Amino acid sequence: MIKSTIRSAAILKVASIGLASLAVAFISPASKAAMIATDNAANYAVSGGWGLSAPNDGVGFGPWVSFATNNDGPPYAGTYLDGSAKNVSTATYSWGTYANSPTTVSPSVDLVREFLPSTLPGAYVDPSGLGTLYGQTLTVAAQTDDIGTNLGQSLGFSLDNGQGASATAYPALTVQYAGGTGSDAMQVTDINGTHAIPITFADINQGLIFSVSVGGNPGGTNAYTLTVSGAPGNTALLTPYIFNGYENGPLQQIDMFDDNTNGNGYFNSLAITAEVPEPASLGLLAVTGTFLLGRRRKA
Repeated sequence: MIKSTIRSAAILKVASIGLASLAVAFISPASKAAMIATDNAANYAVSGGWGLSAPNDGVGFGPWVSFATNNDGPPYAGTYLDGSAKNVSTATYSWGTYANSPTTVSPSVDLVREFLPSTLPGAYVDPSGLGTLYGQTLTVAAQTDDIGTNLGQSLGFSLDNGQGASATAYPALTVQYAGGTGSDAMQVTDINGTHAIPITFADINQGLIFSVSVGGNPGGTNAYTLTVSGAPGNTALLTPYIFNGYENGPLQQIDMFDDNTNGNGYFNSLAITAEVPEPASLGLLAVTGTFLLGRRRKA
C-alpha cells in the first residue's frame, strides 16, 4: 500500500442542432436522481455493531474490506461505532476511527467499500466485471476532532482503481486534510497533481459533506466535480465550495482513511446517485431520435 503526505461514449451527430438542443432542454428538467447505493452508521446500531469486520449493511455497496496498520500495540489504531452525535451523524451514530499520533510506528485505518455494477438500464458495464463510478455522484460525510500539524498526518478519502485492500495503493482521486502544509491544508490529488483548496480545519472539525460527480468516460481521463458543503450544524462553512478537475478512471471503490492523527475521525452517509430521465422524457428522446434519423435518410 502506497501512502505519503499526499495519497499519492459514443456521440451521435445530428442534422438539426436546434432540435437536438430542444430535446435536451425537455429532458433535463424532467430527470431525477436515482439512488444506486446507500449506507449509514445508524444501520449498524440496529444490526448489532460495526468495526473492521462489519456486516454488509446498506444497499448497493460491496462488503467492507477495512483494515488497520500498526494496530497491535501503542499508539494503536482501530475503529468503533461512535454514538456521540457529531454533525455528520445519523441518529447520533457515525463510523469512528482512531490512529493515534505516532511514536516509532505510523498507525493508520482504511475503511474500504467496493462499488457494485449498476443495474440501471443502459448502465456502463466494466470489462473487468467490477462496479465503476460512471456518470454518477458519490457522497460521503467526514469530521475530525484533531488532525495534527506534522507531515504524514491526514484524514480523507480516495477513489481507487481496482478493488480490495491492495487497491488502496492505486488511488485515482484523493481528497484529504493533511498536516504540515499550512493553514489551508485541504488537498485534492488527481491526474494533474495536488491542488490546495480553501477548506480550513474549522470547516472539517464541524463536519463536511463531499460530493464527487464523475463524467462519462470510465476507462480513461474523466472529468469530475467536487462539491464540499457543511454538514447540518456546521457554522464555519456556509457556502459550498466547488472544484473541477480530471482523474484517470475507472473508479471502483472508496477508501476512507485516518493516518497518524491527534484525534478521532468520523465518517458516514455513503451514497451513489445517478441522474436519469423520467419515462415521459425518454419517450420524447425516442421520438426526437426517430425524427432526426428520418431527416437523415431523406437527405
